[in-house]
Amino acid sequence: MSARRKKQRKSYLVTITLVLLLIVLGFNMVKLYSKNRALEAREEYLNKQIEDEEDRYESLTEYEKFTKTIEFVEKIAREKLGLVFGNEIIFKEK
Repeated sequence: MSARRKKQRKSYLVTITLVLLLIVLGFNMVKLYSKNRALEAREEYLNKQIEDEEDRYESLTEYEKFTKTIEFVEKIAREKLGLVFGNEIIFKEK
């Protein structure tokens, strides 16, 4: 073979190798982009759950403070046990 053909053959091999490399890189890029979008969606979902749990924690903390007050004890005594203060009058419907 002549030197020119050998040079062309090397050129073709280099070109084919580069094209294949670009195709593989393109597929990997698309796959990684898709995975990235899925992970971003999951991150957003988890951040929303964190916010919800923080709100729940705050409301439970407030409820805990409320359960340690006299108003809570009176409320439970009236609703659950039917108790009243000594100076209160109870009216019942017939």
